Amino acid sequence: MTVQATSDRMTAHGDFLKSLGIENKPIVRLQQVHGGRAVRIDAKTDISAEIPGADAAVTNVKGVVLSVRTADCLPVFFYDPEHAAIGIAHAGWRSTKERISPAVAGLMKSAYKSDPSKLIVGFGPALRQCCYEVKSEFLVHFPDSVVKMAHRHYFDIAGENAEQLLSCGVGSKNIFDCGICTSCRNTEFFSYRKEKDAAGRMLSVIMLDGK
Repeated sequence: MTVQATSDRMTAHGDFLKSLGIENKPIVRLQQVHGGRAVRIDAKTDISAEIPGADAAVTNVKGVVLSVRTADCLPVFFYDPEHAAIGIAHAGWRSTKERISPAVAGLMKSAYKSDPSKLIVGFGPALRQCCYEVKSEFLVHFPDSVVKMAHRHYFDIAGENAEQLLSCGVGSKNIFDCGICTSCRNTEFFSYRKEKDAAGRMLSVIMLDGK
């Protein structure tokens, strides 16, 4: 299995894929509509264009690259070592509200008989609670993942996704978080919160090795 997230500001996505030796592999790109839909990719799926209306994908086809683009949203990687299946999700706050991470775990369970307790999940770079200031209305959607500090509210998107995964059976010891804040480390990572429309997009990919 190959998992990677790029943050190099001087590296185009094509160069990034080339650096991994997967530039000629079929790559799945999602429309990323900030929703809760996950799709299954098989050998017959047309991936010549973006998969419409999807923010997550799963597959058990070797050599197919699943990808998401982010610049503050949370990239979430899934791996089932027992059934050789993978998944990836683009978890912004709207997708998180729609429970995109549990949607991936659920789809892997139905499609590949994955046991959620045996899934290995990784969180990539994202806007963290230290910098993710939100309006108080977020308390309605995420009452346990918004904290108030100095009369301001801050959202823990990684913590919320972790709690959602725990609630659907993923083991706490199987959730790995890089802990990187894209805003705090904006010289290395794109951050829409900090750069607005000037922000680029990081490409995160996951693939099962083999043909």
